[in-house]
Amino acid sequence: MDTIFNYTYEALLWFSKLTGFTYKEINIIVWFIGIPLSWMLLLDKIYQLRLFTVLFSLLVAIVILFIPNFTEFCDWLFQKSVAFLNLFNAVGSTYVASSVIICVLIPVVIYAILIWKAFFTKRRAEKKY
Repeated sequence: MDTIFNYTYEALLWFSKLTGFTYKEINIIVWFIGIPLSWMLLLDKIYQLRLFTVLFSLLVAIVILFIPNFTEFCDWLFQKSVAFLNLFNAVGSTYVASSVIICVLIPVVIYAILIWKAFFTKRRAEKKY
């Protein structure tokens, strides 16, 4: 768990230095915008729509428009995320283990399912009446 956590942390730090965003901003952008947006794109491919991506993008745009200070918002949301992950300490987990399970392993499983459905399953032919 520590290795996966450290690789993820280092990757986020690298993106932070590359983009000029803070570590916390990159963390929020990746896990609350980037990953869900990529899931919406996959859902659109599965259902042959653009609905999920458009609606999610509109939601994100509206939320961002109403955030007066993006850095402060990301700091606040990051701390709330840390507090959420620390709730699992009560059942014997640790922050690192909870982070890896919830932020890495679960998304990987979701990606595997969505990618399988989007690219490796046959679509049902439309019924003609």
